[in-house]
Amino acid sequence: MVPQRILLFNGSQLTAHLWRNGTVNAEREFLPQVDGANGFSAFATYLHQHRTSHFYWLSDVTEESFQLEEIPYVQGRDRTALIARRLKQHFYNTPFTTSLSLGRSSEGRRDEKVLLAALTRPDPINAWLDIIRQNGIILVGIYSAPLILAECAPRWLNDKQPTLLISQTINGIRQSFFDQGKLQFSRLTPLNSLNTPDTGITKIAQTIASESIKTYQYLVGQRQIQTKKSVRVVVLIPAAQKLAVQTQCQNQKLLEYDFLDLETIARQEKIKLPPNTLTSDLLLMHRLVKNPPSQQFAPPVERHFYRLAQVRLALAAIAIITLVSGLLFAIKTAFDTAQLQQETRTAQSQTLLATQRYNALLDSLPKTSIAPENLRALMTRYESLQKRTSELIPLLTHLSQALDAIPQVELINLDWKVETTLNAAMSNAQKVLSPSLDGAGATVQNFANINTSSGSWATLTIRAQLPIELAANLRAQKQLIDTFVQRLENPQTKVQLLTMPFDIESGKPLKSIQETDEGRSESAPTFSLMIARPL
Repeated sequence: MVPQRILLFNGSQLTAHLWRNGTVNAEREFLPQVDGANGFSAFATYLHQHRTSHFYWLSDVTEESFQLEEIPYVQGRDRTALIARRLKQHFYNTPFTTSLSLGRSSEGRRDEKVLLAALTRPDPINAWLDIIRQNGIILVGIYSAPLILAECAPRWLNDKQPTLLISQTINGIRQSFFDQGKLQFSRLTPLNSLNTPDTGITKIAQTIASESIKTYQYLVGQRQIQTKKSVRVVVLIPAAQKLAVQTQCQNQKLLEYDFLDLETIARQEKIKLPPNTLTSDLLLMHRLVKNPPSQQFAPPVERHFYRLAQVRLALAAIAIITLVSGLLFAIKTAFDTAQLQQETRTAQSQTLLATQRYNALLDSLPKTSIAPENLRALMTRYESLQKRTSELIPLLTHLSQALDAIPQVELINLDWKVETTLNAAMSNAQKVLSPSLDGAGATVQNFANINTSSGSWATLTIRAQLPIELAANLRAQKQLIDTFVQRLENPQTKVQLLTMPFDIESGKPLKSIQETDEGRSESAPTFSLMIARPL
């Protein structure tokens, strides 16, 4: 952790304190000599020894001024420019200025109330700040006791009515006026010297009583308090001095005194006060380090190294966050990789076990003479035939309907094939085909005119017979066969006669093929044809 140090300035003397774990300890005192050399040289050496520390400048001086102003309610850069102009108008001879917002007025334009504050004697401060700048020391800011009280005193007072808080510091008695929980005014009455403890306590008590009356009269004159309106006066005092102060500070018509123990407030703020602590300086320094006021007096140039330190701290924080994020990501990636490796090993073992079971199952099957490759090709061919068989059903259904319509035709046998074209089927048909009579010839001509080279075809070669009673009646046979052929033909089905039951070649007498030399027919007349349908 970066060491925290406070430089307490009382107008001439500078005291360095170290803050650590809620305890404030004085380290060195620096008092410039007449020639201004020795004290500043020792201070420069001290700063060089603790150049890594963060320094807080705390001024507790009488040269501090406050002005109440009302400005139009604006925001952003306009407000900053307006306040800067008002500060230059009131405090043109000092760079150590700041402002505190007191809220908006409840009447009229509802202007914003602003408390302008400044350290009006900059030369003594600049003499020490020059050494701080020359050594590149990190200066957090320049603060004053009223700025610290403005942050924490409203919580101690627990009252938004007009209240005058009186506290004792090592430089004197400070009176701070609060209204609606906001600081309105503050002044320091110095105590030159304390000879003995008794004399000191009596003097402090008398000073508190007299200064509270003077401050009340000043506030009435500034119209910050209504005339003849009582004000609560809260005295922050050690328990050892409480009785003496109560003796001097009696309630009056316009002043109602109340007392707060310094030890009780210190316990609330979690600070360890040394025994017999009589002033509130340690309490203010502790509050300065723990909760620095939002407003301070240092110009931006004085806080340059502090801004650089903040940037370094932010970059270091980003680097740490990035490193931690990278480590967490690496850990997660390693965990996921280990999990994937475990899943891979599990999958490999399951694959090995499944392979072993598959091989065992193959070994248990009967041995066959066909190779697995040939069996696979055979099954592929079988599946292809199965698909094609389903496409023959419409053609067989059509034949069955024709046979049902003409019961005189009796089916003897049939043979089916699937051809890529009808050329092969037509070649086979031409080998056994004889010239037909009239309609038969027309049927052959219709079948021959179709496009036989496109697509696959399912073919049925049919051998059928006619009733034996028609053996001698050739004309009846031809009519029955033509009727059967016409019943089979449709736009999707083509029919080709292959053989007829009688010989129709030219130059030969017309007779049945089954007829004997004596002119008798011993069997039923038969014929054959082929029907085809595209797949």
